[in-house]
Amino acid sequence: MPACATQGYFSGMFHLRPLLLVTALVIGVAVAGQQSDGRETYTRLDMPLLQGNNTKVPGMGEEVPGLALSNWGKMRLLAGDGPGSADRALADSAWATDTDDLGTPPDSVYWLRFHFLPVPDLKGRMLALNLGSGHALLVFLNGDTLFRYAPGHAAPGAPAAPPFTIPFSLRCDGQPEVLAIRLQAAGAEQVETFVKSSSLHSADMAYRFQQYMMQFGMFIGVNLIILVLALVIWRSEPGDRRWLYLALLSALYMVDTFLDVGGSREALGFPVSAVRVLEALRISLLPWPFYLLILTLGSLHGQMSPRRMRWYHLAVGVAALGCIVLAVIILLFRPVGQVTFSVPDTPTAIWVVLLVLAVILSILIAVAMAWFMLEVVRLGLKLMRTPGHARWVGVGALASSVVAFLFNAIGNSGLLGEGLSNGLVTLATYCSGIGVPVSVAVFLAIRTADHGKLVARQRDVLDAEVKERTAELSHEKERAEELLLNILPAEVAEELKNTGKAQARHFDQVSVLFTDFQGFTSLSSSLQPEVLLDELNACFEGFDAIITRRGIEKIKTIGDSYMCATGLNATGKDAPANLVWAALEMQDFLARRKRTRDAAGLPGFTMRAGIHTGPVVAGIVGVKKFQYDIWGDTVNTASRMESNGEVGRVNISETTYLLVRDTVVSSPLPGESQTTDNPPLTTAPAFAFTPRGNLPVKGKGELAMYFVRRANDAG
Repeated sequence: MPACATQGYFSGMFHLRPLLLVTALVIGVAVAGQQSDGRETYTRLDMPLLQGNNTKVPGMGEEVPGLALSNWGKMRLLAGDGPGSADRALADSAWATDTDDLGTPPDSVYWLRFHFLPVPDLKGRMLALNLGSGHALLVFLNGDTLFRYAPGHAAPGAPAAPPFTIPFSLRCDGQPEVLAIRLQAAGAEQVETFVKSSSLHSADMAYRFQQYMMQFGMFIGVNLIILVLALVIWRSEPGDRRWLYLALLSALYMVDTFLDVGGSREALGFPVSAVRVLEALRISLLPWPFYLLILTLGSLHGQMSPRRMRWYHLAVGVAALGCIVLAVIILLFRPVGQVTFSVPDTPTAIWVVLLVLAVILSILIAVAMAWFMLEVVRLGLKLMRTPGHARWVGVGALASSVVAFLFNAIGNSGLLGEGLSNGLVTLATYCSGIGVPVSVAVFLAIRTADHGKLVARQRDVLDAEVKERTAELSHEKERAEELLLNILPAEVAEELKNTGKAQARHFDQVSVLFTDFQGFTSLSSSLQPEVLLDELNACFEGFDAIITRRGIEKIKTIGDSYMCATGLNATGKDAPANLVWAALEMQDFLARRKRTRDAAGLPGFTMRAGIHTGPVVAGIVGVKKFQYDIWGDTVNTASRMESNGEVGRVNISETTYLLVRDTVVSSPLPGESQTTDNPPLTTAPAFAFTPRGNLPVKGKGELAMYFVRRANDAG
């Protein structure tokens, strides 16, 4: 039987291994894998034998497909060196067949020989010999040296310490082949330890183990997701117990998988005592997944009579009690730590009682589990015929039980080829491990999608009614949206409309511009409020037009201070330069307006402007009369750039300078018409800078600053 057969479930988490263990303890297992050619006894070796038996490999547990040398074929042992001990044709029938037959010889050299007959299909296929030993050894295959190890003098390319994995291939010439090992050991006990820690595998042993661990890791992960989803839904619908049943079922799937990997398969590196306890725990939990699966299916179907529920409770109670007692008995047969019961010291009557009790409990558990299995199939079929999304859970229950069982049976029957058989067994493992969780995920997805469609249809109907009956309100809504877009950036306004709130966002690179009118306070005291407000409004309208053309976001005005930023709704290397252009245009606008007003005998404004670039946080402040704003040290530094600037000039920080210093402008070559399609272009620097050095800034220490102007302007 292939190795995966002992990994398959009949439903959900039911593993064959616990019952196989009980059967082995009660009646024993007879293994026959030898043939005779009339002179020598040898093992017939083929891939089903390598992949259908399990053995223990350090770091990989005891469920790795392969053959243990201690239980495989005919083993011959010899204490001391003998002539031709590695030869293929050596007659070794007089050698010992067990380490107990070696006695306690003084020799430190031992020879071990293993005879096997490989099938022709193994020709050219790579195998792996796993050896665990800290002693010097030589390995021969049919008389040819295969591997050599001496402590402290390892062969080139050989690992520095055991265990060793030695790749090799067989001749497959139709004759028995011999694996001979020369071992230096202190006695027969060390020879026995070496044999028990050595095994033969197909070359993909590590891959198969990794695939196995990945599969069961995925099983745990999928069930963890379903556990969380079920708990969340149950919390929102506390009266619906099916989600509680499903959460408990997923939790038990996870626990059982962990107990299987860490206990039965010894693949997590736990000490022997912990492994035995995990095995016992797994047996004690055996009936509960079936019980919870039945409750889940029954609650989804909506037909769970009180009488049937009482029978379920009684059956799971009897099975659970039997499993606990059976787990204790198995611990007695396979004791933890100090051996408290042993065959020579325990009266035969006690063993008879324990064996009879184990048989009775096994029968009771088997009957209860068989009934549970039939109930899973019955409820799964009924749920599949029920209208609604819950039928998908019925499909998953049948996939994890009937489909998994059929695929396992067909894959292990030997009727199909090796590749197809292994594929069916693997598919059976997936069906049994994640059949129910995946079906629940499909059920939840379809349920959520249908709820979403229902809500969408209701919303569409409501929208249609609102549009038909409230045309005037729709017009007012459009006006309100226009006002909102005038106050907030489009993305923030859209988020506010859709969700009723706007999340604060972090931007790594935003350029911030502050302006401030020179002498505004003294000027405001000499002008009528209406005149002052009209002039201030005219200036800010001009600023608004400039930044609108350049796609810059206005933040706010504070008295005579104007604040805007770029990089909030667009990214790119041109964003800082765009803000510099806007600042220069604002200065030009004010200069032209002042000249006009001076000619008319009216007062005009002049201003300082400062720019800094850096990270900011942007969002909405307040819940009434809310305002979009930005915060961060970048804003404070930009304000300092303005206050440390000069009237009529644009003062920028070193950060902004580094971002805009390489900005260029393009123009047609002299003599080329600008209206010509794709005229030859020439490029020139866009800006000229006047370094101001490091200047003291309040609260910032010293900061480097630069005055910026157009490159074609006179300095």
